[in-house]
Amino acid sequence: MRNGVPSERVQSDDEPERSARPGRRTLSREDWARAALEAMREGGLGAVAVEPLAERLGTTKGSFYWHFKDRDSLIQAALERWVAESEELMAAAERIEDPVERGRRLTEYAFTAPSGADITTTLLIHAQHPVVGPILEQVTRRRLEFGARLTEELGLPADAAYRHALTALTMTVGIALIRRGAPQLLPQGEEKDAYVRYILELLGPPMS
Repeated sequence: MRNGVPSERVQSDDEPERSARPGRRTLSREDWARAALEAMREGGLGAVAVEPLAERLGTTKGSFYWHFKDRDSLIQAALERWVAESEELMAAAERIEDPVERGRRLTEYAFTAPSGADITTTLLIHAQHPVVGPILEQVTRRRLEFGARLTEELGLPADAAYRHALTALTMTVGIALIRRGAPQLLPQGEEKDAYVRYILELLGPPMS
């Protein structure tokens, strides 16, 4: 920053920020990306704004411009973090050897994940955004591939497994929408457990 105007220079990922004031924690690019993703979970894409994020992080806009060229590059970094989280979730599911139990856990996660953990429903509204669209497609494609492979392990041929995965993903996105807008309409406790079993039976092949 020079005279309050952001310069063209953007820090490399491994270069420390030098604009922090004495006594203030030096912020990394990852700190900004994490805060932006959290803001996105709370208030959608519109919540990713430099000044409110700087206030949340206890810093100034100068720190932002040290790490990022513009708002879109921050959105990109936040969504790359979301991609990594999605990959970690699938990797954790892979470690469950029984494909039936794996399917049950993933379906149950749609009900039990922390509110806003999956921002798919938020991103769908902004699918035409030049940064959001490609990443949303990337994550959706990966989830479909993962779901289809899971279902093939249960005995379905590849084409049927893909349709199964598409239906399952549609259901989980629908559950996420209801959780966000009218969570009181979803079953709780034992009724939730029964509903999870119902979804698994509905999707077929028999998983319980």
